[in-house]
Amino acid sequence: MKKKTSKCIVIGGGRIALSHLPHLICHPNVELVGVIEPNFMLRFMLRKIFRINTFSSLKSLERLNFDSAFVLTPPKLHYFIAKQLLNSGKHVFIEKPMTLNPSESAELLEISKKNNTQFSCGYVYRYHPIFKEIKRILGENKYGYPLSCKISMRGNVVASDSPKSWRNVGKGSGCLYDYGCHVIDLSIFLFGKTESVLCLSKEELYQQGVIDRFSAELNHTGLFKLSSNITCDWSDENVRKAGIEIEIKTKSHNIYSDGQKITISGESFNSYSIRDLDTDVSFYLRGEEFQNQTDDFFESIVDCNLNYLNVEDAVFVDEVILQIYEQVI
Repeated sequence: MKKKTSKCIVIGGGRIALSHLPHLICHPNVELVGVIEPNFMLRFMLRKIFRINTFSSLKSLERLNFDSAFVLTPPKLHYFIAKQLLNSGKHVFIEKPMTLNPSESAELLEISKKNNTQFSCGYVYRYHPIFKEIKRILGENKYGYPLSCKISMRGNVVASDSPKSWRNVGKGSGCLYDYGCHVIDLSIFLFGKTESVLCLSKEELYQQGVIDRFSAELNHTGLFKLSSNITCDWSDENVRKAGIEIEIKTKSHNIYSDGQKITISGESFNSYSIRDLDTDVSFYLRGEEFQNQTDDFFESIVDCNLNYLNVEDAVFVDEVILQIYEQVI
């Protein structure tokens, strides 16, 4: 029996939309209704490249027939748009971070649960085969109980001559709301909730109030009781492509990954790459994680099996972000 199809609208046609749109267009359980994007040139390019309907205003939502939405706007617009959609009974996927205010994020979650709608946040790395495998390894306790962890993410997103945009100017900008929230979520995904957060360093390289590098210590008390040291830098000119490195220490082993390979050393040795894992997906573009994330969202809808774990963690991530942002060093 063929599963039902979700009619989906995309709100926001910027850079991240290019990662999501191909997966939505090719997904067997999705009918893409169109993209809402205020910028004329972006609408023109999206129509030419993807041959999809485009609309210039949120007012279009009143006359469009859809039951799910991907909110891919700048973070400062997330709360307003998602609240409108969830109150209308729509299923919502929202890019990270969820909102810029933890209380607003918690409010959105409660609205979703009240209206029985699927609500998910775009923390794509928890769908990455390598990081899912690390979580499985930790759960098996084959190499010992984790005692400490270091997670770092580096990239070359902004420089002194970067054009000004919402990414590097104003509220919700900076590395903390980009790389930082991914690494915080990944730490929570692997080890559970945190009891306390300590900001170790913050650097504003190009704009006052915009954090370009930072480090913090997350003290976990959920699945495991340990400290996770996270560092993020989105201004490293020596990096060609963004990447995440993880190093976990147990009493007897060291577990290391660069996102493509896992190496386990110590009392025993094991090493394998992403090619050794089950990475079969129906559509591949930037990585298996994007298709896995899309599948998870729409399978919850068509199977009527709502899952809030992802977005419950996203609310907690927003709380950690705010603590790091407000702490005085």
